[in-house]
Amino acid sequence: MSDLRYTPPTEIRSAVWLMLNVLSLAVISLRERFGIAPCTPFLPRHVLSSLSSFLAQAEPALRRCLYLSAAELGALPAPAAIMASPYRKSGPGNAVAGSPTPPTFRLFEAGSGRKDASPPPKTFRTGPRIRFLDGDDTPDIHEYDAHSDDILPARALVRRLAAMDHALDHRDVYIRKLRRALGAPRALLKPIGKRLYRRGPLSFLQCQTARALEAEAQAVQPHFNSS
Repeated sequence: MSDLRYTPPTEIRSAVWLMLNVLSLAVISLRERFGIAPCTPFLPRHVLSSLSSFLAQAEPALRRCLYLSAAELGALPAPAAIMASPYRKSGPGNAVAGSPTPPTFRLFEAGSGRKDASPPPKTFRTGPRIRFLDGDDTPDIHEYDAHSDDILPARALVRRLAAMDHALDHRDVYIRKLRRALGAPRALLKPIGKRLYRRGPLSFLQCQTARALEAEAQAVQPHFNSS
């Protein structure tokens, strides 16, 4: 599979370079604007909404940039399996203390799931329940009105932002992993929804660039995944 190569048009190569720089600057801007650190446990609701909207557009755009970069460099053969030595002990003691593993950006998009799956049942809210103050009853957060300044857990979105930052800082590692997966029979990127890049945190021109990268990535995939 190492002979499979892809020569992108000049405008696509420029679009990849532009989108990578846009995403890098956007991640830095979000962290400085909202004071987001890798260990931030809580954020206001309006900040989480902005962060979620950005990640919904930025993550698939970054995957397509990395995919097209890997396709241009060509596919690599899968690495040979390494036999584990029976005399080598593997355990928690071998890990380096004090060096937590950074969040890893998810490169491969799983299938969209069963299209015939029934939607979840609707839930009806009747307002806060009556509870006794001396009772051991945990309030349900969904029973209260949502306000933009509510403080909510932010660990999942903060880790996704950190994973994106890690992928932008270590593109060569992710591109190498993609190059080894290019020859796989399954598609690595699924088609995105038509409404994803209509509006949002990315500007109109940036959304157009993202749509161009999506179209090119979907056109390139059959060349590598023809088996």
